[in-house]
Amino acid sequence: MTASRLTLLLLLLSLSPATIAAVTAKDLPDHTVWYLHADLEALRTSSSGASLYAWFDEEIGAEINEEIGIDLNTEVNSITAYTDARNGTVVVSEGPLTRESQERLLAIATLEAGGDFDVREYKGMTYYHVGDEDDEGYRSDEPFEALEDSAWFSFAIDGKALLTSTEAQLKALLDNGGRIAGAGSHDGAMFVLSADKAFVQAGMQADNMAIEDDDDWESNILRNTRQAAVLLADKDGLIAVQAELVSTDPKMAEAIGGIVNGLISLQAFNSDLEPEIRDLIRNTRVEVKDNTLSINTVIDPDVVAGILSD
Repeated sequence: MTASRLTLLLLLLSLSPATIAAVTAKDLPDHTVWYLHADLEALRTSSSGASLYAWFDEEIGAEINEEIGIDLNTEVNSITAYTDARNGTVVVSEGPLTRESQERLLAIATLEAGGDFDVREYKGMTYYHVGDEDDEGYRSDEPFEALEDSAWFSFAIDGKALLTSTEAQLKALLDNGGRIAGAGSHDGAMFVLSADKAFVQAGMQADNMAIEDDDDWESNILRNTRQAAVLLADKDGLIAVQAELVSTDPKMAEAIGGIVNGLISLQAFNSDLEPEIRDLIRNTRVEVKDNTLSINTVIDPDVVAGILSD
């Protein structure tokens, strides 16, 4: 494992859950750059999500358990995280993280941070700081890297773990009982895909993505994309996948939709593909309305298990 134990500590806190059944646009601040919500409890308790959770547990959960000694299966339920371009990165978590686990995390943070570890009080609530207090706490291209340089966290709200890249954001969460104070509907608000039983929701403002090569095809798409969002959810025992891209130009959305449809058509009759993969491709629907491109499909959980195990 190449990451430091402190990095794993921050990863664990960012994987700890917020008790929010799903995220809506109203839950996010005005200047949200990206957001992520993953309901691990829904994944591990539903028949359609079990394969995804088994992969997550094997690839991430087991490694964290080995390095830090905390079992995500029993102490973590979901994650809600976002970066606000004005105030930095925020992770709000809720779940049965035991007192022993909290003490273990604090011990690791103290050991790894050396002299750069502070215990502070705010309105009778204890919170902690790790790293360089002068760090700006926000980078549009590497938001979680900013947390490695300077992180503020607290377990003061019963049943919750709070992690931010700025002290002001942490205090705001403590004032609000650990709840994220969203901005509601407004011009330029992030759009959020939702479902009755959402497993994963994510989205981003594409103009905050770094473009490494101005001449390649992917960069041209990014340059003409305003927002993108993705949703994984349960649908009658299958995994539904939905992705939407909002382009700055309807012609670009139409062009990308045409390319995706062309690729699907080429692969649908590929005799080298497994029958389940061909069915998946044939079930994929691509629609373009004005400047919005939508891609929808449903996947058999057994197919997901096979893909992830390869």
